[in-house]
Amino acid sequence: MQRRLPGYVSAFAALPLVAIVTLGTPTAGNAETAWDPFASESNSTLDAQIAPQDFDLPTSVLAKIGVLAKIGQQAKPESLQLGSAQPSKPQAPEPQKSRSLRGQRSSPVTSPFTKWISPKAKSSEPNEVESAKPVEDSLSKAKPIPPPQVARRIRPQTSSRNPAQSQAQTRSKKRSASKRSSAKSLPVVSFPTPVAELTTPPREIDPSDLPPLTQGQQRLRVKIRRVLNHYYQRPLNTRDRSPWEMMHALLAYEVDSKILLGGPKGKSTSAVGWLCFNQACKRRTLMYVSDNGQMRVRVGPALQGHRGQLLAMLAQSKVSKNYPIRIEGHDFTVGDLAKMEMRTCYPRTELTFKLIGLMHYLDSDATWMNDQGMEWNIPRLISEEIRQPVRGAACGGTHRLSGLTLAYKTRLQRGEPVDGQYLKAQKFVTRYQQYAYRLQNRDGSFSTEWFRGPGNEKSIDRKFKTTGHLLEWLLYAASEKQLRHQKTANAANYLATIMYNNRYKDWEAGPLGHAIHALLLYDRMVFSHYDEPKNLPVARKSRRLN
Repeated sequence: MQRRLPGYVSAFAALPLVAIVTLGTPTAGNAETAWDPFASESNSTLDAQIAPQDFDLPTSVLAKIGVLAKIGQQAKPESLQLGSAQPSKPQAPEPQKSRSLRGQRSSPVTSPFTKWISPKAKSSEPNEVESAKPVEDSLSKAKPIPPPQVARRIRPQTSSRNPAQSQAQTRSKKRSASKRSSAKSLPVVSFPTPVAELTTPPREIDPSDLPPLTQGQQRLRVKIRRVLNHYYQRPLNTRDRSPWEMMHALLAYEVDSKILLGGPKGKSTSAVGWLCFNQACKRRTLMYVSDNGQMRVRVGPALQGHRGQLLAMLAQSKVSKNYPIRIEGHDFTVGDLAKMEMRTCYPRTELTFKLIGLMHYLDSDATWMNDQGMEWNIPRLISEEIRQPVRGAACGGTHRLSGLTLAYKTRLQRGEPVDGQYLKAQKFVTRYQQYAYRLQNRDGSFSTEWFRGPGNEKSIDRKFKTTGHLLEWLLYAASEKQLRHQKTANAANYLATIMYNNRYKDWEAGPLGHAIHALLLYDRMVFSHYDEPKNLPVARKSRRLN
């Protein structure tokens, strides 16, 4: 006889059907036709006109922020050894640590933002104990007694109940042991310290001409620098992160970006040098040399997500085109990487990241031939990018808009006229600027639907991803008036708030890199002009950019 199910069981069984019907019903707010980016510009909340004299895109994290503190020990670039287990100078023995503090890293990365954070504002790990005494155990002093030989003969080495489980445990122990040993057997590589490349002379700004910061702006400055300080002290490591993730770690703090070797407790080193010298990240290398001696960059999962992405990351980080690249014993430069990307430009393909990189490293009037005999130049790259849609492109189209923005902004920086395809790119970007601000939510976040329409999902990861990418692009395209507009400040405040309130969350590396870079740009372009030169190290005062 079939037993009848209780009423509450049948009610729960109907829930999936209700959920499917509810989720499958489209709403008017998500329809793509509800918002038109090319609609009337009269309702724009921000000034759409971007005057050339209003923009000055800074080029160096070290110089622009006004933070040029030395990181770690003072060592010459040529003597920097990666993976070296022996310190250069004898160190005094460390004091006895409590059990709660033994798992922490002994030498954390020094953040250049620490000087602006008051001691009361510093945060500590949830399990950190300020003062803890080691617990004395009388049994720990006693000599361990070995097990009797009889027990060894009776007990089998593999459990008869579940031999497969025992074999799996043995394999996991071997893997963990190999991971621990890999941190000790890292290759010894030396590379020069990366220095930001200055493409244009700095713009001199008299601090007396700047409007005074309001109390809200002062609090926002402290909050942003607190976030930058926190995440700088927690870099990614080469054991657990792939080359794709390391490229976004490079973008976060540009040439100042650091990574850890071999694990969370490893030695810190430059992210630029590690990637350019083709060192392994999660047992994968990013580049290789072809049979004819040409350098190549791998494209695929955990590697380059798009062709030209590595070059674009290096360009956005202001790495010099003369910086060396070493692959399998062959010596190249970042300029050689740019030439490789020039030879592989093809029509009707994604040229977003190639445009970002080549516009930075080439002259505006440069022309070249690809490997199929087709002639190319920067205006043709812009034309190809404008023809392709923004919706559905990488990260909602923000990278495509960033490429077009940096193209005409770099043209302005160099004092060259914005005409032809550069003027088309400027008008194209201006319309999407207006549209992005129209879709901004009340809490300061941007639409979780990118440019498809308004969206305010409850998922914090989704809002973190869209707001970080959109704010980074909007700061690239912003005029002086738009930089100081309340809507831009609200977006920076929202991003800094969720990043600090969830500072121990394991964020996805890609959105995290773009979010940190967005806050870095905002701090550099809005707040760094108010920093007193006397607060900078004496040796670095001459390098400060305005």
